[in-house]
Amino acid sequence: MQKAGADPKPDSVDKDFFQRLRRETERQISEYVYQVPAGAIGTPLPSDEIRDSLNQMRLCLTEPLWEEVHIRNTPEEIRAGEGASRMCVTMAEEEGYVIVFDPVEEDNHLAWRSEHGLGTWGVRGDAVGCFLAR
Repeated sequence: MQKAGADPKPDSVDKDFFQRLRRETERQISEYVYQVPAGAIGTPLPSDEIRDSLNQMRLCLTEPLWEEVHIRNTPEEIRAGEGASRMCVTMAEEEGYVIVFDPVEEDNHLAWRSEHGLGTWGVRGDAVGCFLAR
């Protein structure tokens, strides 16, 4: 795994890891089934909107790479703008929203790219769910 300040070119271990993550993300997109939880409030998204979002996600997939991400999962961390900083893998990006895979938590996060770098605010789970939450 690359460390902060390391050569940005992935080594063979990183390349294998990136390929596995990419395949898993593509699998999640192709197998995604939109389910509305019982008792949900609001109007379910139309199936054509879900289909369009999945197609958009396919177009937003990036070449995976390591980037430092400021992880903020709790309300306290989000309010304070503090949390753990660690290397995660960028998987998709659209208009500042970035899906990153966190190898420590083994989970995806929805992050925002700003002049301060990548930061999360508690949206995490499967890659498709994070993308749809943007």
